Amino acid sequence: MIIDVKETTKILILDDSKEDVEKIIAVLINNGYSHPIIHCENGPDFIGSLEEFKPDVVISEHTITDYSSFKAFTDSKKVNPDVIFILSSGDIPEEFAVELLKEGMDDYVLKDHLLHLPHIINSAQIKREYIGEARNLLEINKKLISANNDIAEKNRLMTQSIRFAERIQKVTLPKLDVFLKDFREAFIIYRPKDIVSGDFYWFHKKDNEIMVSAADCSGHGVSGALLSIIGTNFLNEIAENGFTHPTDVLSLLDLNMATFLKQDPFSGYQDGIDVAFVTVDKTHKKIYFSGCKRPLLIYRSRDKKMVEIKGEPYYIGGVDKEIKKTFATKEIPYRYGDVIYMFSDGVVDQFGGPKNKKLMKKNFIEMLMSFQHLGLSYQKELLERKLESWQGDHNQIDDMIILGIKL
Repeated sequence: MIIDVKETTKILILDDSKEDVEKIIAVLINNGYSHPIIHCENGPDFIGSLEEFKPDVVISEHTITDYSSFKAFTDSKKVNPDVIFILSSGDIPEEFAVELLKEGMDDYVLKDHLLHLPHIINSAQIKREYIGEARNLLEINKKLISANNDIAEKNRLMTQSIRFAERIQKVTLPKLDVFLKDFREAFIIYRPKDIVSGDFYWFHKKDNEIMVSAADCSGHGVSGALLSIIGTNFLNEIAENGFTHPTDVLSLLDLNMATFLKQDPFSGYQDGIDVAFVTVDKTHKKIYFSGCKRPLLIYRSRDKKMVEIKGEPYYIGGVDKEIKKTFATKEIPYRYGDVIYMFSDGVVDQFGGPKNKKLMKKNFIEMLMSFQHLGLSYQKELLERKLESWQGDHNQIDDMIILGIKL
């Protein structure tokens, strides 16, 4: 990089030899320095010129009557720490000149080599620019480090809060051993995309009827987790009031969600919950199923085939004046040894595989069918392995939940 600021560079010469000053000015003008160049012959005038003229470059003789280049250097730096200070002398030992440079002077020039002066000034200006840029970069770096530390601390506190929320959310989820009190075998795969999840599962027993639900709230992370807590609380309240039929449960859940979230046909917040809901009647060996955007899979052990029962095309919550929601319940007989599966769309929508495509429901069902000869605990292990293998290095795009229950 070549700096060409000769027309604007202000130069102050301190020298009590008029002949030497004329030579220095002549060299500078011949090399394009056109800004007025001033000179002083003593210390007091020099100090005054520093304040008024504010030079970019000082060229100073080493020895001035009652003054010296050391004093000139010190006074120059007080006025402008970035001023370029060049020592000009007729005869100083090179060793002494080196010591002067160590003290902070930029350079020196012998008076019988004044032709080198323009190059010395230009080199010093380049050095100043690099120093200035380095100083700016250091300042920017300090600010970035400070901002990064602030962000790291805020992230630590936020993560700490979310970890606490995770513990609260997990307390609301039933444990696997609760399922196993009423079913031969069962498994739960629960994989939040973030620390907390918008997917949740729910379980409640009344007499000889067992209600099980797998739900997927809009969004994931904190917003989804808040909806999951709201949904869980409403399901508990509905069950405690004695409702077990899927149509009744989902109708009440939909009404409660829309009311609680103050949803109407004109409000912008229309998010809700996709859900698969079953009531298992063990006395009559029947399943009562109702779903919203989520299906139920039933593996018929005697026929060795998987059957899909689809849910309604809308979700729980949200209000659309063009849609009248009905939560139809399908009555499905089952045999001893049949298996039901419920899952969120985060499973089948996960990208992966050699072509980075969605898993899709067809491939998911094929996975399940490939290990129907095994117990559900082994199915869970293999299913988790296959899902991880499918995902590979790709990011998990959504929360995942899979429930498997052997009837």
